[in-house]
Amino acid sequence: MIETFSDKKVQALANKQAKDKVRLRHSTTGELLHMSGEGLTKSSTYAWLGFRHQAEELQRRAKRQGKGWPFQPIHRDLIEDCLQANQPDLDADNTPSLS
Repeated sequence: MIETFSDKKVQALANKQAKDKVRLRHSTTGELLHMSGEGLTKSSTYAWLGFRHQAEELQRRAKRQGKGWPFQPIHRDLIEDCLQANQPDLDADNTPSLS
């Protein structure tokens, strides 16, 4: 979604915050959580995108409902590299695991 801003300060703040967003990657299949919050997608075009605290809230909700949570937050700048290389898992610091 393209956003337009009439106030440059609001635009600068939005740009600063956008750099911290993550996508949720399934740790087994490598697919991404769909933007609807249900299902998986192989492309980042329709993948969920949000902040870490939002991802943590999704995880808490899934656990309250008794569902498993196979997703790992991956920084938005790193996700395309992971999808292209089809890497299995990343370590907690979002670097490729060596195992």
